[in-house]
Amino acid sequence: MDNFFYISLNIKTLSGFDSYATYSLGSDKKQAATIFNQLKGSSELSHKTILTMDLTEMSDGIPFPLKMIECTFQDIIYNTKIITREIFKNLNLDTD
Repeated sequence: MDNFFYISLNIKTLSGFDSYATYSLGSDKKQAATIFNQLKGSSELSHKTILTMDLTEMSDGIPFPLKMIECTFQDIIYNTKIITREIFKNLNLDTD
């Protein structure tokens, strides 16, 4: 089974963090990391953290979290634009 990468958006609820959106990034680890590294947010999580985005590798059905950032609402808006732009480029401008 191939590995693939995705970014999930998570929100803090009464029962903990719940994922409310997922962006599939494909199977290229370098490309996935390049996208995630463009995102705004802080790696300094605290008890006040409400919104997070994380980069995860799925391998043989097992998720392996790679990076997580705390985000503001404005960060989520900015990051969604970046992710959408990069996915569009990767899907439409691929020269393989």
